[in-house]
Amino acid sequence: MNKDVIYIDAEDDITAIISKVKSSNERIVALVPPKQVGVLQSAVNLRILARVAKTVDKHLVLITSNSALLPLAAAAELPVAKNLQTKPVVPELPATKPDDDDDIIDGANLPIADHAATVPESRRPAPAPAHRSPLQSTAPPATRGTTPSPEAAQTAKKVPNFNDFRKKLFIGGGIGVLLLAIILWATFIAPHATIEIAAKTSDERLQTSVSLTTTGRTDIDSGTLRATVAEDKRDTSIDFTATGKREEGDKAGGTITLSTTTPDSVEVPVGTGFSNGNCTFTTTSAVRVPGVSPEWDGNGFGISPGKADVTVKATQIGEECNLSARSYESTIDKLKATGSAMQGGSKKQVTFVTQNDVQRAAEQLAEQKNESQKNILSRKLGQGVQPILESYQAIKTNPSPSPAVGQEAKDGKAKLSASVTYRMYGVQVSELDSFISSATLAKRSSESGQKVYQSGAKNVVFSDFSTDDNHSTVSLLAVAKVGPEIKDSDVKRRAMGKKYSDINNDLSAIHGVDSVDIRYSLPWISTVPNDAKKITVKFSISNNGQ
Repeated sequence: MNKDVIYIDAEDDITAIISKVKSSNERIVALVPPKQVGVLQSAVNLRILARVAKTVDKHLVLITSNSALLPLAAAAELPVAKNLQTKPVVPELPATKPDDDDDIIDGANLPIADHAATVPESRRPAPAPAHRSPLQSTAPPATRGTTPSPEAAQTAKKVPNFNDFRKKLFIGGGIGVLLLAIILWATFIAPHATIEIAAKTSDERLQTSVSLTTTGRTDIDSGTLRATVAEDKRDTSIDFTATGKREEGDKAGGTITLSTTTPDSVEVPVGTGFSNGNCTFTTTSAVRVPGVSPEWDGNGFGISPGKADVTVKATQIGEECNLSARSYESTIDKLKATGSAMQGGSKKQVTFVTQNDVQRAAEQLAEQKNESQKNILSRKLGQGVQPILESYQAIKTNPSPSPAVGQEAKDGKAKLSASVTYRMYGVQVSELDSFISSATLAKRSSESGQKVYQSGAKNVVFSDFSTDDNHSTVSLLAVAKVGPEIKDSDVKRRAMGKKYSDINNDLSAIHGVDSVDIRYSLPWISTVPNDAKKITVKFSISNNGQ
């Protein structure tokens, strides 16, 4: 099987060696370290190389006879060969030698004085007093090696340890204080009761017309409801097709020479016409044609006609009046008209915007509905405000056509633009709640002790909105839930210090109460606390309809 030989340079680090191993195309890779082992003289690096080789499915062999590398290669289980022809083997770790016996200390061989030195000072016997009693002095000395009797040993063990006693006393006292604190907490602090009362209610329908004001206050007596207004101004437009048709162009023009053979001059006013075929040209200014005058022709005197030039324009547009030089019929006797070449005439058909076009586009613009504007205005009104969708208005300014009426519309395309102000009213839910509650109780003025539990302000229905410059009205429909008025303070006063059955019987007797339930904070509590702050009263509504 082929192998790849990698010679390691002295400056190679472990990353470079790993890269060379990974990039090898052979399964067997022989690493030849330099004379100065360098980076390979590390057990960690050799283990990393062995793990990398195993990961990339390669057999790594270290080619060396360096005695310092052999135990490191053995620890990394890395095969080693002395040269490229030698069979690689994993070297064995050298066996550790046991410590010399001289390091083992036998306590039996130590002198007594050495044993005494090892005994802690706290456990050494106290020194004998200087003066002994006669009985003590005559007592025979204890024989070395004599063991005390079992009775004496038991007597020595029964000596009380005051440190342990003090510790147990402190622990017991702490436990007692903790138990006392728990008892006080469970008896006087933790007890809490929650009284849940389900009240019977009936629906009260309120339908009335109210006036909206943006500057005043909500007033039940006058039927006025304070409202807010949200506005959003947008520019809108609509494309339309112009339908007007007409011909436009330039009139042909030139110069006509007028002459006369009469002795008197001839006055030609502005607008005098001269015709040729279907084209008539009119003078653009007044001109005076002089009468004849004598003229010497070399052989004798003759008559020279009077002449005058005048500028003319065709009476109609179009190329058909672009005429060459020719004579024209004069509408004035005794005048002869000869014209130069007439030119400049042109004609084309154009489409222009008519008033009817603008009217139709304005109607289409008014029919546009932008429902998304309602959502925009609702967001502008803010949270906690009930929008009056029926008050939505789109107020447009006078539309402006482009091009203007009578102007040419290129390709017949035109646009009508207008500025639109979108407006919508809204009422604060709190204002609605107060108005509906007061109006409902006023409607039930004959019944005392009533309370509105739900005004229905969030589900109110508005209709028949109308507005003018100074006044806006709208009809509202709400369904309120009315029931008996039960005050928290009264319930707490009647429940303090009583048990479940007594409280249930007492509160259930109130007109309009459907059910009573009491929950305690701890399982061993059966009496409502005498502290009103530790009593919570909750009301729920059970609607019986009308």
